[in-house]
Amino acid sequence: MAGQFSDMLSYFGMSCDPFAHDLDQSRLLRLPGIEDSLSSLGFFCERRGIGVLVGKSGSGKSCLIRLLVSGLPVGLYKPVYLCHSTVSLTEFYGHLAAAFNLPVRGRRAALFRSIKDHVLQLHGSNKIHPVLIIDEAQCLSNDILIELRQLLNFQYDSETCMSILLCGQEELLSRLRLSFLESLANSVTTTVVMKPLLPEETASYLEERLKHVGARADLFSPPAVRAIHNASHGIMRSLNALASAAIQKAWRAKAEIVESDLILPMTG
Repeated sequence: MAGQFSDMLSYFGMSCDPFAHDLDQSRLLRLPGIEDSLSSLGFFCERRGIGVLVGKSGSGKSCLIRLLVSGLPVGLYKPVYLCHSTVSLTEFYGHLAAAFNLPVRGRRAALFRSIKDHVLQLHGSNKIHPVLIIDEAQCLSNDILIELRQLLNFQYDSETCMSILLCGQEELLSRLRLSFLESLANSVTTTVVMKPLLPEETASYLEERLKHVGARADLFSPPAVRAIHNASHGIMRSLNALASAAIQKAWRAKAEIVESDLILPMTG
């Protein structure tokens, strides 16, 4: 199988998989919508507080987070990423302590004090602002969402020593409208909603991904690009999957370019 994959890459003149999930940040395309969202998140990091990033599954939130983290000045910010969202409140503090390389022991109150002391030291003595990024935040329990407000109150609202970016699907916005989360919602300084790619952005996305790996930029015919966009609805993950499958079919058919007739049967 590995030999077949290499043969396919060689056939189209590709140095690697153009639609792999682990592309280097320098190869992530800066489309207008991505640039706007990235700029808003950069503003959030400077303004501090609580930010919200939402979008449909596969819309590019992870890519946006990677771009944000890679662009934060190392000596000024400390990004901390958590993806453990379906946990208890005590487990949440344990994961947060581990992310800060702190001992994970004791009860919730002890973990809270340990995290508080560490954040105050980072912010005060080291002049480094922690940015806590919580993925799949729509799955967080109500207890954790209520507690997040306390993580910003280390100095009784006199100064924001840590920022929190909640990332998840659009239902997160609905949860933040609940009355018992009003305090948390009122602390949100920035909300970014990821939008699906526009047709012209899909075309640019495909072309740039192909060029980055040495393939011809017009490997997908215009009708094929339209078929991929319509079937994926502009969602990056679906777009990647369709494009990869279409390239495989074109290689097996020994075609020089990918036509729409290779894509339409996959869209049902």
